[in-house]
Amino acid sequence: MEKKILKNSDRIYFFHNKRCSKSREVKKYLDENNVKYSVVDYLNILPNKNFLKNVLVKLENNFEEIIRINEKKYKNLKIDEKAHTFENIMNLVTKYPILMQRPIVAIERDNEIIESIICRPTELIKSIFD
Repeated sequence: MEKKILKNSDRIYFFHNKRCSKSREVKKYLDENNVKYSVVDYLNILPNKNFLKNVLVKLENNFEEIIRINEKKYKNLKIDEKAHTFENIMNLVTKYPILMQRPIVAIERDNEIIESIICRPTELIKSIFD
């Protein structure tokens, strides 16, 4: 990912699962670097579908990486439910938020998501802020 110049008016969204060590590492990085962010507690309150779609569309990673294929829930799905089309992935993460990869950091500028990234490995967070 090419380093972007962030503006003070940019909003940072952090899709966080406090049980996930990778997610906690990214949170620690954000906190230690005094980055202001809004936590998206996607496991308990699924974000608006349009917002989620915009985050996924702007992923720097391959959007197929958004699905956690080693989750038991994913392994129990029927084969046609596992199709890696954008629409199907949206449906899966909306129906089963646990399948969404984390941590994700998204940047919004002028009410539009300009980029997002799955921070796996967690060092990818540095490409945004360092």
